[in-house]
Amino acid sequence: MRGGAAPAAPPRMCRARSTTALGTLRRRPPIAETPPNRESGSRMSSPHWHPHGPHQGGPHPLNGGRVPEGPSYPAVPRGEPGRPGNAPTPAGFGLRLTARLIDYLLAAFTALLFFMLMAGLVAVLTRNPDGTDGEVNVWIFLFFFGWGVLLFFYDWLYLVTWGRTLGKMIVGIKVIDAGGGDRLGQKQAVVRSSLFCLPQTLPCLGNIVSLGLAMGMLSDDRARAVHDRAAGTLVVKTR
Repeated sequence: MRGGAAPAAPPRMCRARSTTALGTLRRRPPIAETPPNRESGSRMSSPHWHPHGPHQGGPHPLNGGRVPEGPSYPAVPRGEPGRPGNAPTPAGFGLRLTARLIDYLLAAFTALLFFMLMAGLVAVLTRNPDGTDGEVNVWIFLFFFGWGVLLFFYDWLYLVTWGRTLGKMIVGIKVIDAGGGDRLGQKQAVVRSSLFCLPQTLPCLGNIVSLGLAMGMLSDDRARAVHDRAAGTLVVKTR
C-alpha cells in the first residue's frame, strides 16, 4: 500500500487461543468465601492456616503476627454434673453408714480386748481372780457409759492424723476441710468427734441423738451432717 506497509493481521491460531482463555476466565466460578473460624470468632484470611492446629502454631501470617482474638468458652466439667471439674464428690449416706458400722465393730473388738487385759492385770495385782464389788461396779459403769468416750478418742485420733478412720479407709471416703479441701485441723477434729460420739455415752438415747445428727446430711446440698456443718468439714469419695 502507498504511504507505508499495513500491520500484519494476528494469526488465526493465536486469536482462537485468546478467545478460549477469555471464555474460561468468564466461566470460572467465584472463589468461595472462607468460613468464619469457630474458635477465634473471625474470618481467616488463609484456609491453610489454623492457630490451634497441631502443626501450624505461630503468629498469624497476615495479621501482623497477632492471633485473632475471639470469645472464650468455659472448660467442660469433668466431675459430677452440676459441680466444677476438680470438685470432690460428696459421700452418700450408704457409704458413710457402712463406714460407721465397720468402725463400731473395730471399736467394740478393741474395747473387749482392753477389758480382758485390764481384768487380768487387776486379778494378778490383787491376787483375787473374782474381784471386789467395787471393781465389778467400775467395769459395769465403763461398759455402759464409756462407749461414747471410746468412740471420741478413736474418731478424733484417726481424723487428726489421717483424715479418716479405718472404716472410711475401707469404703473409700475421707473427711476434709469444707472450705479449702485441706486436711482437718485440731479444732475441727475435736468439734466433729465431740458432737457425734460423746452423746453416745448415754445408752440408747445418745445413739438416737447421733443418728439424728447424721440424718441432717439428707437435707444439705453437699451431704453434710450437723456435726460436719458445725466443724466446717466435708466427707468426700476418694475413689
